[in-house]
Amino acid sequence: MKKRVMVVKYGYAVVEAETDAEAVEKAKNMSDGEFDWSDFDDAQVVDDDVDDLN
Repeated sequence: MKKRVMVVKYGYAVVEAETDAEAVEKAKNMSDGEFDWSDFDDAQVVDDDVDDLN
């Protein structure tokens, strides 16, 4: 049986910005590879019977 699991990960990045809004906007435009990622947390099964893992 296949199960789908959802996890939460947090990404951290350092950006140069004058305001909080500017920092958030810069982070929105960054690629995933530019973040330092935490280990996953809060794992939970969201589907008990998955036919396809796509």
